[in-house]
Amino acid sequence: MRIGLLYLWMALSALAADRPNIVFILADDMGYGDVGSYNAGSKIPTPHMDRLAREGMRFTDAHSSAAFCTPSRYALLTGRYCWRTRLQKSVLFNFEPPLIERGRVTLASLLQQSGYRTGLFGKWHLGLGFMAKPRFTVDFNKPLPWYHGPDPDRAMSESIDFTQPIFGGPEALGFDETLYTAGCSTDQQPFCFIANGKFLGMNGATYRNPKGSWRSGMAAAVWDNATVDVRFTDAAVRFIAATDTTPKQQQRRPFFLYLPLSVPHSPHLVPQFAAGKSKAGVRGDMVWLVDHCVGRVMAALEKHGLAASTLLIVTSDNGPLIGSVKIGEREGTAQISNGHRSAGELRGYKGWPFEGGHRVPFIARWPGRLKKGTVNHDVFCHVDMLATMAALIGAKLPKGSGEDSENMLPAFFGKPTRRGPMVNQAGNGVKTLRDGPWKIILGQGTNRVRPATGKGMLFNLKTDPAETTNLWDQHPARVKAMRALLAKIQGDG
Repeated sequence: MRIGLLYLWMALSALAADRPNIVFILADDMGYGDVGSYNAGSKIPTPHMDRLAREGMRFTDAHSSAAFCTPSRYALLTGRYCWRTRLQKSVLFNFEPPLIERGRVTLASLLQQSGYRTGLFGKWHLGLGFMAKPRFTVDFNKPLPWYHGPDPDRAMSESIDFTQPIFGGPEALGFDETLYTAGCSTDQQPFCFIANGKFLGMNGATYRNPKGSWRSGMAAAVWDNATVDVRFTDAAVRFIAATDTTPKQQQRRPFFLYLPLSVPHSPHLVPQFAAGKSKAGVRGDMVWLVDHCVGRVMAALEKHGLAASTLLIVTSDNGPLIGSVKIGEREGTAQISNGHRSAGELRGYKGWPFEGGHRVPFIARWPGRLKKGTVNHDVFCHVDMLATMAALIGAKLPKGSGEDSENMLPAFFGKPTRRGPMVNQAGNGVKTLRDGPWKIILGQGTNRVRPATGKGMLFNLKTDPAETTNLWDQHPARVKAMRALLAKIQGDG
């Protein structure tokens, strides 16, 4: 046993000395049943992600920390559950201020301070520091979240000064180079790109409803919802290619590339070249587009001789919608397309506390380091990325940072790893706790569970992965212990 641990320690120490490039691709609302390597019956071709699974490791029990966008992304980058912030439920919608506190260690700042070149190209959705025009006033400190309907306050929206750079955003949190949107790229204002803290194309911006969007808002004069992710991926490929510009006499710095795509989030529309690529409707075509973007990144790594020295991870920020949404309709109107099961055999979808809401595909490849074609069944959470990447590069997390993050690096190398109790959060703030095979949900309801004092649900995921049988009344002692454990975790923060 001691010899085995010694060898593991020596192997991990060697990895820290030979730091890989890290590419993290985050799809938006891609489900457990969308990717072929997770669902043989998927009606969506995903050849590039399937290839990654063959060449690397596929996690079957990986989770986002929440079933919605903003809280999931906060935990991923900070190693801290979002419910420890002032955003207790839902997501950000308009011009809300930065959610990540100034000075908090992020995955990007950790890697940047360790010598990595860092880039963000995609959907941010964690709040930004906006400025109001002269003589206009906007209450940026009002309670979160803000109005989430189809018509945000027009007067407030037109008061934002897009000639001023933003503050408190990704550039202040560890990213050297950026091209991103403030919120949901195709469904939340401002509808524009932001490059290195400056708004693009907002001279002459108007308050309108861009084609395909359900919500209105301030939009750049030229804005195409269908091609947003093509632009993000173009920027990511250029970032990879820039490695080749390093003078030969200089040592190449490793890089961290964060590519949070906006697909397959609604509104469901795609560029012409992606139309009809799946048999699961237009949402399925959007998942195909995710795979296409993954393939472009893989090709760029190979072209520049970087594939072997890069840890490439592909996952999703939360679970999926049940199917496609018609243009102009709300997400609640989504319909299954051609029998495709976006969450596979799991119960629930985006926003729900059940497994379908937060259990996500998670595929990792590092040629020559991660064993090909392996499947890992250990519980893993996005919130663990901070501690895990710190261990990978041999960095020490400062005290008070990443308090909910656990080092899961041994799991990547085939070592049995048992994560401690894991908290997940539904869109309406209902919390769940996972401890081994047991999962408790502090609320009741068939679909969108509501808080219920003294009542809830208990499932044994080992024997009932589809969460069909509520064991709350049969195991009162376990319920009591898990509720106390959740209360302790909440209090420890």
